[in-house]
Amino acid sequence: MFSLGAWMRRRRARRLPLSEPEFLATAARLPGMAQLPAARLAQWQQLTREFLSDKHIHGAGGLEPDAAMRQCIAQLATWPILDLGYAALDGWHDVIVYPGAFRARRERHDEDIEHLVHEYEEELAGESMDHGPLVLSWDDILTDLEHPEEMKSLVVHEIAHKLDGLSGAVNGAPPMRKSMSQQAWTEAFSAAFEAMNQQLDAEQETVLDPYAASAPEEFFAVMSEYHFIAPDLLAEVYPQVAAQLRQFYGPSP
Repeated sequence: MFSLGAWMRRRRARRLPLSEPEFLATAARLPGMAQLPAARLAQWQQLTREFLSDKHIHGAGGLEPDAAMRQCIAQLATWPILDLGYAALDGWHDVIVYPGAFRARRERHDEDIEHLVHEYEEELAGESMDHGPLVLSWDDILTDLEHPEEMKSLVVHEIAHKLDGLSGAVNGAPPMRKSMSQQAWTEAFSAAFEAMNQQLDAEQETVLDPYAASAPEEFFAVMSEYHFIAPDLLAEVYPQVAAQLRQFYGPSP
């Protein structure tokens, strides 16, 4: 279906300058992305331009993002949507970038005393607010790029939360593509999530990041990181989850 807004966004984006040497240098630091076919590379560059045209990237905590930082963030944010298309990032417009980890205010309702709310602060590297901004730590973005052996990507993780929220709730079940089965997704992810939690309950070490076991939405986001950064390891540990993510995101790099 033709969308005038999407057409105008793509048209505006084509005019934006992009540093190809910096783009290729960032791609070379991502697993499997250094030798992309020319058509695939052009597609990714166009998505990056659309992100830069559509999203407002603001600094916070004394950081002023320059053009290279903005391009890097846009390139990483569009890595997961190469097969999904830019419409997957609709519904929000702002990215806030801190120089490092930042503190966010939280509220917790008391389980024993009705109407009693406890306030506290939590240190974060990233946050994806429902219909709100994407908040990122620049130091953590650089660490992920410099240490691929850690198999982490803050930007992929937070973009996964944005995709998850397209269903109306961030719960580890993003809207399925037409060829996918919601039942197959639920069975694969529920079984793997339960298996990891059973390992932790038994005080066993997990092969993959145990943070994934904290909630279904975090499991999806963490598994998304492995899909892009360590797909062979993911397929070895949770083959059914890996298969579902290949259907959702497209082939692993």
